[in-house]
Amino acid sequence: MFATLGHIAMKSFMLVWLYVSPHSWRGLPTPEAGPPVFVDGPHVHRILLCGSGVVVGYGVSSQELALGGSLARSLAALTGRGIEVTTIASPRLTAKAAKSQLTARVLDSMDAVILSFGTFESLTFAPTRAWGLDLTDLVDALLADAPNAQIFVMSCNAPKMSRFIAAYQRNVFRFAATYNTQIRILAQHRDRVHHVDFAPEPEDPEAIEGRQSYRAWADAIAPDVAKVLSRPPTDD
Repeated sequence: MFATLGHIAMKSFMLVWLYVSPHSWRGLPTPEAGPPVFVDGPHVHRILLCGSGVVVGYGVSSQELALGGSLARSLAALTGRGIEVTTIASPRLTAKAAKSQLTARVLDSMDAVILSFGTFESLTFAPTRAWGLDLTDLVDALLADAPNAQIFVMSCNAPKMSRFIAAYQRNVFRFAATYNTQIRILAQHRDRVHHVDFAPEPEDPEAIEGRQSYRAWADAIAPDVAKVLSRPPTDD
């Protein structure tokens, strides 16, 4: 109960901070929802990128320049295949909310789903058990509704938040670490589910360097995804 009350209090505080602080990431440009990013090539892989945090595209004006576009180009270079990346993201999108958005129609023909959740939850100290259950429910729904897709779950990466006291920063990183333990356990116990160990150096949200950051992050994420997508099909 105390953990839930603490989360409610921290969520209220963080929402106020987002709206009033000149240092919050709310004022950064973000891409509008748009068509998939496409890199031409043979035998196209269709990929859905979904979540919050780095997926949102803070600091750039189009999906071409955000993580989805950079990831499409990195994967095309590694696989030699055409790549189409559809992005579904918002700043406070949770795994529970995403479950209702990622319907069978949305997932139709997807070869991979890449998930990134937990950033805002770590900032508000969301209880780990409830967070892990919501993520598990989402992944299980994806496994049922996208029977041919590989599911990738990226590590939760908390921002630096250097304008806050050190004790708060330590707690943020502690919660992110517990979320990542949940992700590893989930991937170990589900076929077609993979943990992408994505751990860039923490930085303040306002320090994101636009397209340069997304290029570097895509280059770090793509090898794990490409390795699985490039596996030869197996006969059941």
